[in-house]
Amino acid sequence: MKIVIFSDSHGNCGNMRETLKKERPGMVFYLGDGLSDIEQVMERFPEIELHKVAGNCDWRRDCPNEELVLVQGIPMLLAHGHLHGVKSGYESYLRYGQKRGMKVLFSGHTHDACIWEDRGVTILNPGSVGSYYAPTYGVVEAEDGLIRRMAIRKVEHPVYER
Repeated sequence: MKIVIFSDSHGNCGNMRETLKKERPGMVFYLGDGLSDIEQVMERFPEIELHKVAGNCDWRRDCPNEELVLVQGIPMLLAHGHLHGVKSGYESYLRYGQKRGMKVLFSGHTHDACIWEDRGVTILNPGSVGSYYAPTYGVVEAEDGLIRRMAIRKVEHPVYER
């Protein structure tokens, strides 16, 4: 199962559309700050399963702030990160995920892409897919109950359009 992870599109749908055409994932995780963007993009890709959470710039009450997703039996937690103070570091979010038995935590909010592992838990922040300077996204491949690949990728040919 290939998963593409987006966060912080902030009005830019073009980069997500082009990435989905290129990557052809089975699932998308959207980590907030542009819920209407991802919903607009996913209208063109109804075959892809979408999981989404709200960010601090999403003022809708119909979307949760976090979601637990089991992929190949691997517990994964999606959150924007603002409620866990990730701009000051990931320690609080890491402890939160550990208490809930998570193996992988996803967070956006900082616009800085990273993959960080500590005490058996991996945190992936895909950065900002809407960035005008260096748009990025995450990719996770899970198979047979294991994470086979986890990466941060740059949008090769950025498209800045709604």
